[in-house]
Amino acid sequence: MSHQVFAHTPPNGSHGGAVPDKIGLTVNPWSGKQLLRSDFEEMREFLDEAATAGFGYAELGGCGLGVVIGGRVQRSRLAALRDALAGCPLRLTLHSSWHSSGRTGNLLDTGSAPAQQLGLLADLEVAAAIGAEVLVYHAGVLPNLYSDGDELTAGMATERAMLRDLADESGARGVMIAVENRAPGPAVLARRSYGMRLDLVAEQVQRIDHPAVSMCLDVGHAYLSAGYLDYDFLGAIREVAPIVGHIHLHDNFGRMARQPDASPYELELLGEGDLHLPPGWGTIPLGDVLETTFVRDPAIIIEMRHARHYAEALDTTVRMLDARARS
Repeated sequence: MSHQVFAHTPPNGSHGGAVPDKIGLTVNPWSGKQLLRSDFEEMREFLDEAATAGFGYAELGGCGLGVVIGGRVQRSRLAALRDALAGCPLRLTLHSSWHSSGRTGNLLDTGSAPAQQLGLLADLEVAAAIGAEVLVYHAGVLPNLYSDGDELTAGMATERAMLRDLADESGARGVMIAVENRAPGPAVLARRSYGMRLDLVAEQVQRIDHPAVSMCLDVGHAYLSAGYLDYDFLGAIREVAPIVGHIHLHDNFGRMARQPDASPYELELLGEGDLHLPPGWGTIPLGDVLETTFVRDPAIIIEMRHARHYAEALDTTVRMLDARARS
């Protein structure tokens, strides 16, 4: 059964052999393909189609797999996932079981960090079991917007210590942990976090000082945060580029959502918030971003909604990379 998502994929060879094997796509519930909880075999068919279309990577969303339950790996569910992924032509990464509220996958909250670490250990076990190269972790948030500086300092120290411990385990299993910068959305603005500032995320990674920990640069999040906090978007990206080990690529208009609880349809209509649009649909200077030298050669994961336009997104991204190569 074809999903028809890649029906408009350019014919093989139309990129002149320039399709890099480092470009991937996300497979999770909100991207428009409800494949994770439903049927792993259907998900595998989708991944095979993505590989045929020219993608080299896929990032699975931990929240949608239904493998980590109660902070533990559900064994029969993991076995079914591994069976479905056996021989998959794409290289894999895994997004940890975060939730937009910050209630899961959040080591900055010192009150719940030990329980959160158990959940991340379970995610790491899943990542290792499926051969994922990267486990993405969102920079943590404090539970209270009015937490003082001492609480933030203590939370960041707790996060560093726990990620360092996790990295010992992940490194032994061949999995890199990538700490992702945050967008100025409701989950962050209603609490307190360092994660909107690229320099602070980079500093946190550098202070962890572990070969199995890098930064996940979310380009769309950074564009919104740069406007909200008034920092130089491209300058900040160039500054953190040496420690970026993973990239999430998507588009938006750099406009804060004036009414964050509005429906996704309203926000998209107005061009506000973290829209996760296909590259080229918004106003982010993505070509300039991709001209940056990322010395760790990170995978570029197109993390977008509008799943029917994956082929267009791949073509747009490849053309930008081609322009960089020619310059």
